[in-house]
Amino acid sequence: MSDDTIDYAALEARLTDPGQPLRSAGQVRTGAAAAADGHAFLLREYGSDEAIAAELRRGRPRIGSAKRGPSPAVRGRLSEADYEAFQLIAEQTGRSQSDLVREAVHELIMRYRAAS
Repeated sequence: MSDDTIDYAALEARLTDPGQPLRSAGQVRTGAAAAADGHAFLLREYGSDEAIAAELRRGRPRIGSAKRGPSPAVRGRLSEADYEAFQLIAEQTGRSQSDLVREAVHELIMRYRAAS
C-alpha cells in the first residue's frame, strides 16, 4: 500500500473502538463558549443571522413543488407481517420509511398510467 492510500478498515477499527481515547484538535468547549463558537462558525459560513435563520427554518423540506406549507401526506395501515418486512427493507437499504413509501406510490402510479 502506498503512503497516500488510506487504510479504511484500520481507520474504522480505530474510530469504533470504545477503548480508543478520543483526541481533540484543540481546547474542548462546552456550554456558552461552545454555543458562541458555533454561532461564529455559522456567521463565517452564511454571512448573517438572517441567512442562518433562513437555512435553519423549522420543519421538513417540502417534497415536490416549491410552494410553502406542508407536503400532502398519505396514511395507511399494514399488517404486522407486512410492517416487519417493510422495516427490514428500510434497515437493509438504509432508507427512510417516507422515502420507501414515496417510491412505492410512484411505482403504483406508473403501473396504473401504463395500463390506461
